[in-house]
Amino acid sequence: MKNKFLQKALAWQPHTQMLASVLAVVALHTATPAWAKAPLPPAAVAQAQTQAAPQQPLPIPSHLFTLSHPIGQQRLLDSSYRQAYFPLATYFETQRNQAYCSVATSVIVLNAMELPRPASALYPDFPFFTQDNFFDGIDARIAQPEVVAKEGMTLDQLSTVLSHHAVTVQKIPGDTLELPAFRELLKTHLRESNRFVLLNFNRRLIGQKGGGHWSPLAAYHAASDSVLLMDVARYKYPPVWVPLADLLAAAQDPDSVSNQPRGVVVVSPR
Repeated sequence: MKNKFLQKALAWQPHTQMLASVLAVVALHTATPAWAKAPLPPAAVAQAQTQAAPQQPLPIPSHLFTLSHPIGQQRLLDSSYRQAYFPLATYFETQRNQAYCSVATSVIVLNAMELPRPASALYPDFPFFTQDNFFDGIDARIAQPEVVAKEGMTLDQLSTVLSHHAVTVQKIPGDTLELPAFRELLKTHLRESNRFVLLNFNRRLIGQKGGGHWSPLAAYHAASDSVLLMDVARYKYPPVWVPLADLLAAAQDPDSVSNQPRGVVVVSPR
């Protein structure tokens, strides 16, 4: 019996050696090379993580309250200066590219004022102000859509473009405003449903990420001395309540194109 088992074992020995050789070759080709085990540079790791993971919403600074937060909701309910909110919310839209904040802000208020509306290629059967037709009839020396799509618009530029529509435009540079005057301006205009305040400001001075930006203001809350900023870059930030002093400082900051202070544009039907 022992001899039979020994004969079988000897018969299988070549096959066993061949299998071991094959496994050795596979291991050689699948082993991780030494260079691949070396740690990647931090910049390469960060880039890989950014490409692999979807972009997360930007964090809200702790001193700002979103409109959806219970405190933000209560401020709107308690405000005596909130009439602008309702027409703005009705016609609100997101800027179509990252430099069209001034255009989106303007289109919202033009539609909200229920002015005679232009023909729209986007909605052929329904006249409507859109971000596509906003510059129709505007002299290219004032503003060109392709340039605005890269650089945005200054306080002077937007005021001039808006004046070509059927509206009255009041331009107020930020450096001409002090806190009490800014507060009274908002109280006066935000209680009207047919008058709108457009703000040009620097995001960084209210604690957000980014730079120069335009958005409409929708309400003022006296008890907290804060203003509801309806951000047209909804992919970045939701509507937030901003302390009035921070908002004024952000509106006094010079823009990078004209090196002149940002500020406020008040628009009403002509």
